[in-house]
Amino acid sequence: MNLQEHTQPGQLERYSFFWSEVRLLIAAIALFLGGIPPVLFLFRVPSLYGLISLLLTLAWVISGVASGYLLYRWYGQKMLFGKKETMDTVAFFVLAISGLNLGLAGILRTNIGMSISSNRFVLIIVGLLYLASAGYLYKRWMESGRKVF
Repeated sequence: MNLQEHTQPGQLERYSFFWSEVRLLIAAIALFLGGIPPVLFLFRVPSLYGLISLLLTLAWVISGVASGYLLYRWYGQKMLFGKKETMDTVAFFVLAISGLNLGLAGILRTNIGMSISSNRFVLIIVGLLYLASAGYLYKRWMESGRKVF
């Protein structure tokens, strides 16, 4: 396995984008469950809680790093999918800010987004926003020849 092959900007962009897309879907499910990570909802085994918690924290930190990388790449040209479209930017910032929030949650042990509101209606609306953003970004990615930047 050639590690250099996987650390090229194009590959890092692709991995970060896919990670963030999947994270938006999982985060939406978590919000629909009332803010409970689906893995904790599915695996209620007390003896595995430590391992699950560690892996969840690691996934959150990776989400923050992936979002930070995507923001870094965006900042250089402020274009997505070869254009400067307002909807692209809005959906991208939903993806990026939610990822940075999870990254901070992994480091600080406090989810800033969840501390703002845990109202069930708000969680459902934000979950729907995550799903809409993920779907829109994926559609735009496909239309642009599978390139984000």
